[in-house]
Amino acid sequence: MALIELAVSNLAVIESVRLRLSRGFVVVTGETGAGKSLVVDALALALGARGASELIRSGATSLRVEAIFDDVPRDPTDPLDELVDLEEGSLIVSREVTADGRSLARVNDRTVTVGALAAFGARLAEIHGQHEHQRLFAADRQRALLDRFGGHETLLAEVAEAWREWRAITAQAAELLTDPHELQRRTELLRHQVHEIEASALQPDEDSALTARLRAVQNLETVIRAVADAVRIIQRDGGALDALRAALAQLEAAATHDERFGALAERGRSIVEEATELGRDAGSLGEQLNVDPATRTTMEERLGLIYDLKRKYGESIEAIAAFGADAAAELARLENQDALREQLRKEEETTRGRLEAASARLHDARHQAADALASRVNAELPVLGLPGDAFGIEVTPTEVGPQGGDYVEFRFAPNPGEPPRPMARIASGGEASRLSLALKVVLAGADETPVLIFDEVDSGVGGRNAGALGERLKALSAFHQVLCVTHLPQVAAHADVHIHVGKRVEEGRTYTEARILEAEQRADELAAMLAGEGAGEEARATAEALLRAAAG
Repeated sequence: MALIELAVSNLAVIESVRLRLSRGFVVVTGETGAGKSLVVDALALALGARGASELIRSGATSLRVEAIFDDVPRDPTDPLDELVDLEEGSLIVSREVTADGRSLARVNDRTVTVGALAAFGARLAEIHGQHEHQRLFAADRQRALLDRFGGHETLLAEVAEAWREWRAITAQAAELLTDPHELQRRTELLRHQVHEIEASALQPDEDSALTARLRAVQNLETVIRAVADAVRIIQRDGGALDALRAALAQLEAAATHDERFGALAERGRSIVEEATELGRDAGSLGEQLNVDPATRTTMEERLGLIYDLKRKYGESIEAIAAFGADAAAELARLENQDALREQLRKEEETTRGRLEAASARLHDARHQAADALASRVNAELPVLGLPGDAFGIEVTPTEVGPQGGDYVEFRFAPNPGEPPRPMARIASGGEASRLSLALKVVLAGADETPVLIFDEVDSGVGGRNAGALGERLKALSAFHQVLCVTHLPQVAAHADVHIHVGKRVEEGRTYTEARILEAEQRADELAAMLAGEGAGEEARATAEALLRAAAG
C-alpha cells in the first residue's frame, strides 16, 4: 500500500498544493520556515488528527486536505473496511475544517466521524515526531510488537485458549448458589415448576387442537337449535304442514267441479308428502346430534390450564417444554451442587494450571525476545547519534489475562548517567523520532503499518551520522512507504522521491509551494542544503557525489 497523491488547500501558508507520490522513500526538504512540516500536518489531518480553525489560511473560509492511497489491505474486523474499493483497493480520504470550527471527514465519498477516521487512519499510516500520533508509545502496542518480533503467535494462542477455558469454569462456579436459604427457596420453586409442567403432560399443538374441537362443539349447538326450529315450524299445530294440507283440501274440492284442477291437486298431494317426510327426517337426524356438557367442560378446563402455563412459562407449548427442561436441568444442578462445586474446583485448578504454564512459557519467550530486540535496537542507535546502550525493555509480571501475564514497557536513557524512562516520557521529539526509527528498522518485518512518516527524525544528528540515517530510512522503505521531513542532504540523497517546499511573497502575502524535483534539480537542492543558496561548484560536486553514493 502507498500514499500516491496528496492535495492541500488553504492550510496555513499553503494556498494550493498537489503532490503525486510513489512507493519507496520520499523526502521533503526546504528552507526553514517554508512550511515543510505542513506536509506532515496535512497528512495528520487526513488520518484523523484534531483540526482547528486556526490552521485555516488567512482570508479563507475553510481548509481542505485530500489523500489518495492505493492497494489498501482489507481488514474484515474494521467497520470502515467496506469503504475500500473492492476492485482497485483504492481509498480517497478527504478532510475539511471550516472557520466556525466544524470538521467534515469522508472516505471514498462517504461521510464518517473524525473518531472513526482516526481509528481507520492508524491502520494506514503512523506519524513519528509528534507524541500524539505515536502509537508506538502505547503499552499494548509495545507488547504486540515484541510478540511479533519474537514470533509468539502459537504461545499467544495457547494462552488465549487456556484463558477462555479457565474463565468458562470460573463463570460456572460463580453461578452456584452459596446462601442456604436462597438455595432452598430456589430449589423449591424449581421443583414446583418442573412438577407443574410435567404433570400437565402437554402434547405438541394440543392447544390448537382443543381450540378447533371447542369451535366445532359451538357450531354443533347452533346446528341442533336450527334443526329443532325447522322441525317445529313444519310439524307444529297450525304450522307449515297443516297449512299445506288445508291448501290441498281446497284444490281437491276445486277438482271435483273442474277437472283442470286435478293436476294441481296431484302436485299438492306430492308437496304434502314431501313436507311430511322432511319434518320426520329432520327430526330423526336432529335426535342423533348430541353435545356432552361434561366433555365440553373438560376441554375448556384443559385449554384454561394451557393458557395459565403459557402465562407463566412461555407463549407456546414448545416454549413451556423448553422452560421445563431448563428448570429440570437447573434443579438437577442445585440438588447435586456440592458434587458439582467440587468438580468445578478441580477443573478450575487444572485449567488455571494450564493457563499459568502457558503464560510462563510466553513470559520466558518475551524475556528472550526483549533481550534480542533491545540488543538489535541498541546496535542501530550509535549511527543515529544516540548512545549504544540507551534502549531497554522491561517485562514485568502482572495478573494473567488473555494476552498473558506481562506488562511490556520500552524504556530509554538518552543521556549517560540518567535512569531509563518510559518512551512516552521522552522530552526530546528528535530523540523519540530517532529511537522510533531504530525500532522501525529492526521491526520492519513485524510492523504492519504500511506508511511511516518521520518529522524531526534528524534533529541533533550531525554529518558524521547523517549518511547512516539515510541508509536506515532507505532500508526501511523496502517494507513500508517512508516519508521523511529532513534538513540533512545525506538523508535526502537516498530518496526515491524528493519534494522541495519553498515560499514566495507577493503583494505582502506568503505563499508556500511544493514540487517534486527532477534529477538535475535534486543536485541543486542538495548543494543548497550543504552550502546555502548560491552554492558554488564545490558544493555542487559534493551533492552529486552524495547522490552517486546513495545510488551505488
